[in-house]
Amino acid sequence: MTKPTLVLISGAPGTGKTVLLRKLAPVLSVVVLEKDAIKEILFDTLGTGDREWSKKLGVTTFELLYMLIEGHLKARQSVLVEAGFHNKYATSWLDEMRQKYDFDVLELHCYADPDTVRQRYIDRARSDERHPGHDSGVELEAFADELRDRYAEYGSVTNGDSLIRVDTADFTSVDYGEITEIVRKAIR
Repeated sequence: MTKPTLVLISGAPGTGKTVLLRKLAPVLSVVVLEKDAIKEILFDTLGTGDREWSKKLGVTTFELLYMLIEGHLKARQSVLVEAGFHNKYATSWLDEMRQKYDFDVLELHCYADPDTVRQRYIDRARSDERHPGHDSGVELEAFADELRDRYAEYGSVTNGDSLIRVDTADFTSVDYGEITEIVRKAIR
């Protein structure tokens, strides 16, 4: 049986992780897990609330996401995962998974300058694309400033050959075809 691959799409909120996922998912034969999709199910089931409630659901979402990833790795299935991983927590979680299971990792780390990311976050929150639970109970501009100030917390989880940095400052300049081929080779 072949070794599974864990493909992480990481980066701060507003860096284009979901854009990249939506380009890759339809053309790859792999399990896809999206952190915000899980959190939105929790919002729809348990309700939205203030920022503290959203944080609590965020922690729960990551626990569920990690459980699902582990289940696929245990079953020796490759998986494509998109989330705003906090490198402080995700690095230790990944180390723990590597001790338990034999798998390869490929990280696609999305980044752009923090001011561009801040504006994208605001634009997305004001659009119909974003579930209202994500920004419930927050003052949008102040929260976007806070995210910009915490941008470094969403650094890469891996390094070396398993890390590909994707500059998303201009979505039209991203070579989605090349990234798709890199991921295809990684999950074979």
